Amino acid sequence: MKPEQLKPNLAIGQLQERLMELKTILKNLKAASASKIQGRLRISQKGKYTEYYHVTSADKSHGKYIPKKQGATACQLAQKDYDSKIITLVENEIAALKAYLMTASNISNLNLEMCPARQKLITPLTLTDEQYAAQWKTTPYKGLPFAPDATAFTTLRKERVRSKSEVLIANALTQNNIPYRYEYPLTIKKPLQKGTTTFYPDFLCLNLRTRQEYIWEHFGLMDSPEYAQNAASKLNLYAQNQFLPGRNLIITMETATEPLTPSIIEEMIKNFLK
Repeated sequence: MKPEQLKPNLAIGQLQERLMELKTILKNLKAASASKIQGRLRISQKGKYTEYYHVTSADKSHGKYIPKKQGATACQLAQKDYDSKIITLVENEIAALKAYLMTASNISNLNLEMCPARQKLITPLTLTDEQYAAQWKTTPYKGLPFAPDATAFTTLRKERVRSKSEVLIANALTQNNIPYRYEYPLTIKKPLQKGTTTFYPDFLCLNLRTRQEYIWEHFGLMDSPEYAQNAASKLNLYAQNQFLPGRNLIITMETATEPLTPSIIEEMIKNFLK
């Protein structure tokens, strides 16, 4: 299958939320407008002074003067005029969003609406999550070897990793249907030495919704000063290569008294990989 030519439309979810908000607002505005004061507000500026007039259908165009002690009336009339104009704008935006969402949905769903036999014959602009994940998983690579005497830790995928915490992370990724590559080689620049080095991040994860890749590094021996120093150096190199926490880098760590817990792992998955 050819690479995806068009990423999924990430705006659809946000626009659907916007549409629901606008519908609620429109309903509230129309309900409130039914009980508002009748007539309209006329404003007259006389030198330094501003005068407000309440114009009704029974009045002449000049309207009835609103004294300062009845300032609430002027506010109600001004709000009524504003709400009337806002209602029109909200209705226009709702119509535009409905039209756009229908078009956007048609683009993303066209391939799925075809029969399976026809689907096999075409290359869609946008792949389904399942198609994209399957394609992403086919990338060949070679990770780091294990020492002969290293303890064997095995994941749900029957994959060997290096620690119990990595088992927890790998299993949580699998259970949440998050594609990942374990210790996928990553060549990064060393700005000060003007060379490169190869890291083998614990996990390279894929957010299927956004198609964004995240490095997940777990630092499991932060009690050790030497280990902590190496972790800091590694994170600094990541930052110099634009791998930044919260953007495309997930970091977890633990000490003897602060172990990595499943709830922390789930929070990371929820916030970055869903």
